[in-house]
Amino acid sequence: MAITLLAMPAPVQAQTLDAEDIGADAAPLDELADDIDRVPAELRDLLRTAVTETDRSERADRFTQLARQGDGRLVPALEAFRAGLLAIRDDDTLVIYGSRTEVDNRGEVYPILDAFNEQPLRDDNDQPLYADSLGDVGEMLRAARPDRRMLGELISALSLRHPDPERRRRAIVRAGDRADDALLAQLKVQLDEEPTRQFRTYLRESIARIELDTGDRDTQLAAAQQLGEIGGVRGARSLAAAIERATEADDDQLLAVATTALDRVNSRAQRLRWVRYTLEGLSIGSILILMALGLAIIFGLMGVINMAHGEFMMIGAFTTFVVANLFRAYLPPAVFDYYLVVAIPAAFLVAGTVGLLCEKLVIRHLYGRPLETLLATWGIGLILMQSARVWFGDTNRILSPSWLHGNWEVVHDLNLAYNRLFVFIFAGLCVLVTWLVIQRTKMGLLLRATVQDRMMAASLGVSTRRVDGLTFALGTGLAGLAGCGVVFMDNLTPQMGQRYIVDSFLVVVSGGVGNLFGAVSAGLGLGLLNKYIEPFTNAVYAKVIVLLIVIMFLQWRPSGLFAAKGRAALDA
Repeated sequence: MAITLLAMPAPVQAQTLDAEDIGADAAPLDELADDIDRVPAELRDLLRTAVTETDRSERADRFTQLARQGDGRLVPALEAFRAGLLAIRDDDTLVIYGSRTEVDNRGEVYPILDAFNEQPLRDDNDQPLYADSLGDVGEMLRAARPDRRMLGELISALSLRHPDPERRRRAIVRAGDRADDALLAQLKVQLDEEPTRQFRTYLRESIARIELDTGDRDTQLAAAQQLGEIGGVRGARSLAAAIERATEADDDQLLAVATTALDRVNSRAQRLRWVRYTLEGLSIGSILILMALGLAIIFGLMGVINMAHGEFMMIGAFTTFVVANLFRAYLPPAVFDYYLVVAIPAAFLVAGTVGLLCEKLVIRHLYGRPLETLLATWGIGLILMQSARVWFGDTNRILSPSWLHGNWEVVHDLNLAYNRLFVFIFAGLCVLVTWLVIQRTKMGLLLRATVQDRMMAASLGVSTRRVDGLTFALGTGLAGLAGCGVVFMDNLTPQMGQRYIVDSFLVVVSGGVGNLFGAVSAGLGLGLLNKYIEPFTNAVYAKVIVLLIVIMFLQWRPSGLFAAKGRAALDA
């Protein structure tokens, strides 16, 4: 039977929290962050009493006590209580019903989460605990309608002191969006205590937005100037509203100050927009570099037009998908974040092995006939693509490690996603390792000797057939590494490689056939060029314009950015 908090029969006025009580007895935020999973027993008991209390005045008193504690770790349980997804089990523990999810052999079920840290609960066999319907694991708790306003104020107030930085940041921004003057005192208290520059900026911005909307005239003038100095895009909305109010009220001074501040905000936003285009262009360029590394070796050094290169990238992506699923199914959850340690070498080895087999069975018999290698590799690509569709289906989703979630805030209002940063660093490491292999290893020496003069290398005892096979395997293995990185930024489908193959050839040709650093320079250049053109047109036309630019560039420099030198150039 569900427990619902009952309102008093007589009509009562809506209750509100005293802003001075919010967080009065709160622990420092750094202590909460260090101890996020261990809510004190007395605080758990207080919350349990508050959500099960049937007397409204007693319940309001408990909410006030929770507000004085100022502990943001209570927010998930209070949100679940408001939504009717909180339950109390027979052992008096509080649990949350998570969002319905699909589970093998169970269909759609509710994950059961701890009410204080939102971690999945486990049964006696150490398996995640699920419920087929609400009420299966305990009596349901739901806030009565008259209590929801006060409960919403409590959640907003406690979110400002949440130990999770991202949850806290969202709460601070939300307070400014709503111009919630009830939280103004708490925001100012936190501003005085906050040592972190990042949060101080968000606090200053939200305080100024609230004061610009609710303060007296002098306060509004100061708040408008403050928003102009901060330069945040959210402040632009508040300043635009203030300009509209000042125009209606014929307040020339406020109108002038707000207009000047808005111009400063828009100017900063324009500069940040181009910085953002640059970062996005570098991210796209990193993907193109990952794809072009293997193609530069296969096409540039061996003369093979490998139309299946995108499918070898797809093999690396699905290898990562398989490794992630094996980690999730057979290893403890704490180990899951480290599956890339296995997935990266596995993607290289699987794609390289498949490439070696293709070289021995097909490509080896077609050297010196580029058009036939083009058709043969195109057919290989179709076979690999359809095989992946048969084994994995069309729609797949990979769970990324937790450390790839979220963003790095470079400056205020400029964020770089961790997955893009990972691909950028990963591409740099792949370039470095590839250069070391080619320039500092015996295999690289044999590869360069075979490319420069195959007959001389063979006369000196080099097995050119073996070198060809290893070179093709190296190129396809690098494509597998590309798939391991791209999978966190793109959809995981059997045809995912088709989206990159043309751009990869453009990178190799415009950078200089067979030149590693030419591929790096061209990849970054084409990525930036795409993002710089897109604001003036759309993504499709941007690619067309980039293609035309590459064609004109090759008319001027047919050998690309870095032309081949020495014997290779003479042979060409």
